[in-house]
Amino acid sequence: MALHPQQQQQTELLSQVFAWGRGDLGQLGVGDEADRDSPTLVESFSKKDIVHIAASDFHTAFLTSEGEVYTTGSNESGQLGTHLPENQLLPEPVAALDTQIVVHVACGQGHTVAVTDTGALASWGAAEFGQLGQKEAVGVLSVSHPRILKGSRELHFVRAACGASHTLALTGSGDVYSFGQGTFGALGHGNTESCSVPTFVNDLWGFGIVQIACGENHSVALSIDGQVFSWGRGKYGQLGHGSLNNEMSPLQVKALADQMIVQIVSGGDHTMAVNSEKLVLAWGRGHWGQTGLGTLADVHTPTEVHLPQGELVVQAAAGARHTVVLTESGNLFGWGDGEQGQLGRSASNKVQTFPFQISDSMGNGLAASYVVAGGNHTLLVYRPSVGRLDGLKSNCTTQSNGMVLKEEASSEMVVATGGVMHGDGLRPVTVPELASMLEVCVDHTKRLHSIGHAVEDIFSSTRFIVVAFKHQPSFWRNRIEVSHTDQKDYEDVGDLGLNVESIRNAYQRILELRNLEILKRLGDSIIRLLMSIEKHMNIVPQSRWIRALLVGLQCPLVGEKGLGDMVSTRIFSVFSRLSLSDGRKIKIWLSTYPREIFGGRFVRGVLRYLSNRKDFASRRGIHQDVAGALKTLWFLHEANKLEHLLPYSEFYSKEISETADFFEEYLKWQQGKDDKESQAFLSFCQVPFILTPRAKSKILQVEADIWKSKIVKEAIFQKLSGDIFACPFLVLRVRRTHLIHDTLGQLNVDRINYKKPLKVVFEGEEGVDEGGITKEFFQLLCRELFNVDYGMFTYNEETRNFWFNSNSMESESTFELVGIILGLGIYNNVILDVHLPLVVFKRLLGLRPQLSDVNDLQPQLAKSLQQLLDYDGDVEDTFSLTFQVTYDYFGEMKTYDLQPGGGDLPVTNENKEKYVELYVQYVLEDSIENQFVPFNEGFQQVCGGHALQLFHYEELELLICGLPHFDFEALEKVTIYYGGYTKESEIVKWFWELVKEMPLEEKKSLLFFTTGNDRAPVGGLGSLQFIIQRNDGETDRLPTAHTCFNVLLLPEYKSKEKLENRLKLAISNAIGFGLQ
Repeated sequence: MALHPQQQQQTELLSQVFAWGRGDLGQLGVGDEADRDSPTLVESFSKKDIVHIAASDFHTAFLTSEGEVYTTGSNESGQLGTHLPENQLLPEPVAALDTQIVVHVACGQGHTVAVTDTGALASWGAAEFGQLGQKEAVGVLSVSHPRILKGSRELHFVRAACGASHTLALTGSGDVYSFGQGTFGALGHGNTESCSVPTFVNDLWGFGIVQIACGENHSVALSIDGQVFSWGRGKYGQLGHGSLNNEMSPLQVKALADQMIVQIVSGGDHTMAVNSEKLVLAWGRGHWGQTGLGTLADVHTPTEVHLPQGELVVQAAAGARHTVVLTESGNLFGWGDGEQGQLGRSASNKVQTFPFQISDSMGNGLAASYVVAGGNHTLLVYRPSVGRLDGLKSNCTTQSNGMVLKEEASSEMVVATGGVMHGDGLRPVTVPELASMLEVCVDHTKRLHSIGHAVEDIFSSTRFIVVAFKHQPSFWRNRIEVSHTDQKDYEDVGDLGLNVESIRNAYQRILELRNLEILKRLGDSIIRLLMSIEKHMNIVPQSRWIRALLVGLQCPLVGEKGLGDMVSTRIFSVFSRLSLSDGRKIKIWLSTYPREIFGGRFVRGVLRYLSNRKDFASRRGIHQDVAGALKTLWFLHEANKLEHLLPYSEFYSKEISETADFFEEYLKWQQGKDDKESQAFLSFCQVPFILTPRAKSKILQVEADIWKSKIVKEAIFQKLSGDIFACPFLVLRVRRTHLIHDTLGQLNVDRINYKKPLKVVFEGEEGVDEGGITKEFFQLLCRELFNVDYGMFTYNEETRNFWFNSNSMESESTFELVGIILGLGIYNNVILDVHLPLVVFKRLLGLRPQLSDVNDLQPQLAKSLQQLLDYDGDVEDTFSLTFQVTYDYFGEMKTYDLQPGGGDLPVTNENKEKYVELYVQYVLEDSIENQFVPFNEGFQQVCGGHALQLFHYEELELLICGLPHFDFEALEKVTIYYGGYTKESEIVKWFWELVKEMPLEEKKSLLFFTTGNDRAPVGGLGSLQFIIQRNDGETDRLPTAHTCFNVLLLPEYKSKEKLENRLKLAISNAIGFGLQ
């Protein structure tokens, strides 16, 4: 049968609607109650453009491009939306919706549901089972006047679908709500109970649903990655799961998992799907041949329907007993029951089990646009022809987790004046092209309104937010030096799949709009997203929400006050619920971000949030909001370990480091060690990377004070008990000429007293040690111990570092002494003049050395080993190496096997990594084991407490050796003046002018002269309590100093020149205590 619609002359005409099939109740809208076996023009719309049609067994609803709704057919339950009880034979407008702009409409057996442009749902008709979603209609059989559902606008619905007595509603963010009759489990709530208000279908959360469909008592949903879910009645196989069981909750149709479905439709008891290759598949009841598979038997799994000449399908529609499809060439095919004319004249009173052509493609310059199937009637819309019909054209790109669907309208699918595309309601919704919208945005109310909706839909959906910012490049591009083991670990995790630059640009353009309403929508949407993630994260796979969390973390509101504070708190709350072990994937993904986003947006955003807190902790633990932020920082810090994106100091929280009560923090930390299963943060000591070195030194001092207090109390008790020899201090009496001998002898005897406060007495010298003598003692002792002539250490002129002399003849106890001295220096808050490579401090903390550590010791060797690793040619032929090294032993060359039989094992391309690993181990561990082991034991005897583990190895070096730079401007700001001097005194001004002019070595000498050390303390010179005191008037005397109190005694010289002469003479000759 050929259709030949008339080309009318009215310029306003944009479409023509034809109807045929059952018409006894007026559902065809052609003015009578007769069935039609051939297409009949619905003349009521001669001046209307119909962009969408919905139809049930007994009534039909039409949507115009202006957002008006017309209905026709049975009004037995008020489903037409008029107050008149009788049926309507011609379409009439639903006057109650005149104040609304409707964008979608759906018809159930006795009810109708509309979606407005504001996202609200309006419903009317049969209400017995709650299918209207109106709580106030409970107990009422029907509601003839359309009502807006309370609270529906806030959810922003975009689509509705109706079964016989149940309803599905789809939000713009891809969530599904259902209400009405729950028989057979059609609502998807895990039971068969009915529901009178829109209720979230929990099992579909996170999939990003883009289309919904209802059969008589079953439901179907399509996700944005082309997966199909079904639930409800399964008696005829209409669920597609291969069984006849009912399903109370959505279940994926596994037979379609690799089909990339782009459209779903449901008939009474059968279901259809169109895939990305424009093939149609069918399953379910076959009694009337409605599956099109040549059989009247039911079909339990999706099966391809073959159209004549291999026609490709662009849109399908299903009625109660028949199915119709539009093909790419514009032809209309159908199959199933034709008894009431729904398949056209040639199929009247016949069952068609195979597809046959109902109409040809063109007629008088018009082309079929979309087709709709009611219970037993069919409607076809024609529009002016502009070429081949391609209404379901889609771009499908494969990701690691499936297909991403982005629909494009064909050229003939012109956007109507109301903003709804012809046939749009029959296709899946699309994720808005937010980037494009923002790119061309102008300050126009309608444009901003669209952007506002797009922001809400995308940023409140775990799936859409990922699709909107999807990224395809190889995960391995631009990665640096990933070992085979690491690469396998990364591959197990999978691709991040996010275009982080696109995300950054979108956020930036939203900010540039300078529109507070859109910014509020962004913040509110992300908050809803995060609340939803929190609710579901422990009951659904991590893959459904983890990427969305990272998009949220990149939001520029993070760390800001007001709305940003609420967004931040929600994000950090999700992170706080991640277990440390389950966070492996997120750590690896975080490590792949560009440095500027990782540091500038992530780390600094969290630190800004912390800086905005007024209170951080109590005696019971860290406040919940702060703990969430710290957990987030923990993941970021772990990610930073993988790729070293930022210096460790970038994680410091100045506010926490300066305000925390570290005595309390230490106690909470130690008490919490007993709870092995708890992952809650009770103390800042659990996240030491946020603490500055100065803060950590305070904790170390707390630990030392606790030990010292205990020892002193024991000593005092012993005295009171009669032990007159007990002393609360560790007292060393040494001769300047025998420093090492005397110190070693006394420390070997006093091992239990290492944690006592240290007092030093130089034999034959007066002076009470208030700290200055101790400082000098350490300075002189370290100078002797590290003297290369003494033989314990070697010195590298290139790196300016000392290293253990593997050929040293000194005893182990002497190396143990060096470790003890370093430990005593820490416990007594004395900075030592030692120059050891960082690897020493690594090993003191129990860390394994790496190839990069060799560079601090033997740069040329490190370069050679790296070249070996990088060499792509034949290693064995080119380098002729074996697993053996040669070393100098007092002029004699000896060999060392890196592994048993190493001299006979050549280094090859396959084992070169192992060779380098063993070589590094030899240089930095094995060759100096006899020296390092006692050195480490000595250090751990003094500092082997819990607090030491808080330090980064570079911080440990800082603690022992001080800062390598000098900020004398900071020192000037904190200096105190006594004896009549002020910062405005002329000599004081001269003094600081001279200091600024001094070269580095002179500055170090000045620091040593006044404080007993030439390095800055932890915290910098600004943390030093420095005093300049007037010492008489005009005189020729040199300046002097009390190093134990950091006091410079400065005479009031009459000229700047004299001050310079006297000061430089003093600091160049400074040695001993209290130089006069």
